[in-house]
Amino acid sequence: MVGPVQVHPQNGAAFADVCETQLRPLYIASIGALDPRPGTRLLHVGCGTGAALALAAQNGAEVTGLDASVELLKVARERLPDAELRVADAAELPYDRGCFDQVIAFDAIQYVEPPAVAVGELARVTRPGGSVAIGLWHNWSGREASAFLNAVRGLVPPGSPSSQPVRDLARLREVMVEAGLDVYAFAEVIRRYDFASLDAAWKSMTSSPNVARAIEVIGHEAAHEVFVATFGNQQRPDGSIQQENLFQYAVGRATS
Repeated sequence: MVGPVQVHPQNGAAFADVCETQLRPLYIASIGALDPRPGTRLLHVGCGTGAALALAAQNGAEVTGLDASVELLKVARERLPDAELRVADAAELPYDRGCFDQVIAFDAIQYVEPPAVAVGELARVTRPGGSVAIGLWHNWSGREASAFLNAVRGLVPPGSPSSQPVRDLARLREVMVEAGLDVYAFAEVIRRYDFASLDAAWKSMTSSPNVARAIEVIGHEAAHEVFVATFGNQQRPDGSIQQENLFQYAVGRATS
């Protein structure tokens, strides 16, 4: 079995500055769809620095989180000192069957091979009748960002040929159904990012596990060259870069 997948930057401040800010609209929409009430037992798989858990806690949910990154959880513990937070792998959750009312995962399950294993774990720890919300960054997002990510994917060894990646809502819903979830809601969230500079956009791109893996395989300089070739001509006169992003999420009911 492979080790825990490091989904996000390991520096907590970098995650809060980049990924957390970008994902916040997805957090708000997905948690709004779940509408956790006081006393709801809610688990966030891949909780990072705890921003989504904090939103759920504001509704009165009893929140629990896990992440593969010790550094990100340090920030989460400062934000949520009373929450149960632990280091664990999304492919093998350290919880009993049906012990949560709601489970959430954002931009995380698609990095487990095969993704159905991770979704099956989310379903397993959700009580019958409880809900699982899964969100992702759509591969269309940002056009230049998608072109860059598609390019760097081609620079790393492919995953299991039997595993079709989860890069859009249609595939996400398929995997959720395969895991025994009754998908009853889904939606899209569009958000524009304004990066102050090319360097700021590069920092955002390196938060992707695909880019991190490419850097490991071909080196930082080669990966950055691919990035500049994709993004370099997108700079506006003030040096900034504007990027449209599309998030998607689906909510499924646990049936067993």
